[in-house]
Amino acid sequence: MALGRRGHRVTVFEKRTGASETGAGLQLSPNASHILMRWGLGPALAKTATEPARLVIRRWRSAVALSDMPFAPAADGAPFWVMLRADLHRALREAAIAQPGVTLREGFSFERWSEAGETQRLRFHSPEGEAEIRAVVAVGADGRWSRLRKAVGDSRSLDPPRWEAWRTLVSAEAAPEASRESATNLWLGRDAHAVHYPVAAGRFINLVVIKRSSADTEGWDREGDAARLADLAAAAAQPLRALVAAAPAWSVWTVRDRTPAVRLAHGALALVGDAAHPVLPFLAQGAAMALEDAEVLAAALPAPAGLTSATAADGLLRYQQARAARVHRVFAAARSNAFAYHMPEPLAWVRDRRIAALGPDGMRQRYSWLYDWRSSPGDA
Repeated sequence: MALGRRGHRVTVFEKRTGASETGAGLQLSPNASHILMRWGLGPALAKTATEPARLVIRRWRSAVALSDMPFAPAADGAPFWVMLRADLHRALREAAIAQPGVTLREGFSFERWSEAGETQRLRFHSPEGEAEIRAVVAVGADGRWSRLRKAVGDSRSLDPPRWEAWRTLVSAEAAPEASRESATNLWLGRDAHAVHYPVAAGRFINLVVIKRSSADTEGWDREGDAARLADLAAAAAQPLRALVAAAPAWSVWTVRDRTPAVRLAHGALALVGDAAHPVLPFLAQGAAMALEDAEVLAAALPAPAGLTSATAADGLLRYQQARAARVHRVFAAARSNAFAYHMPEPLAWVRDRRIAALGPDGMRQRYSWLYDWRSSPGDA
């Protein structure tokens, strides 16, 4: 979307076909939603997105509210949205392929990359056969297990897993009444935390429980045995316990991060999103960072008429310089929350007092650096 809107000819090779992650919700704070609105996706997304009225932080065992912070659209009208990942994928896909010059090829897996004079050569395979393309600019958006990361000189592995995320969708009819309210709910516990909010125009409640685990498994869609959540659920306050009990099924994925790449680009090859900087989900910024990356990268490149391997390399260097400090700060803040969310006593008591002392205005101000960011060339 970001490149196509600026007149570039773009070919996207996507491994999956059609919509994916149908059972996953995501949060898009104003630093991300303003980009989607700028791209003209506001009306389409507003049909299925939900705008929670507030963020409520509670204790896992007692349900005591530590903070109740009202949400409000940003000064420029950018909302705080929660939605199904599949709804965002669908809107992006339809809008992108409607743009002149944008081609989407689904079902293609990346094989290898090489430099070929003034262009780059990328090879893919699919059940129907092989495909090879030459491009002036190559962008790796292939996730936390990125195969293009080595090409920018970063061969480090993901950090060892310490958490796993359990996700489910509960129909609004089956969910406890308290969980249907227009709010993002965050429950803090010693060995786990949970987040839930309405999605799909309120028809479902998206629930994610993140618990400690050292299991090292790749992939997003492992089936989860609800019995493994029994002890955690039993210790939860009744409203959360009831919502967990209403879950029809669970999908599980391993939560891992890695210090952002030293270089987000090498020559005319760049990384965006989790390929460049996989972060823990404790700040709800994974999707937002990918959208920010895309918009800043596209703005940093010259117009199509002036695009060469040399000018592309200069532009991607500007992209790297604009993004480096911000993605490192988001990475560090997410890791800090990993500790803060799961503090043992008496540290948890001190944390709770500080949250209460901040109040709604203090909580908003604490994250103004994150939510008030707006994209423009060179912004960080």
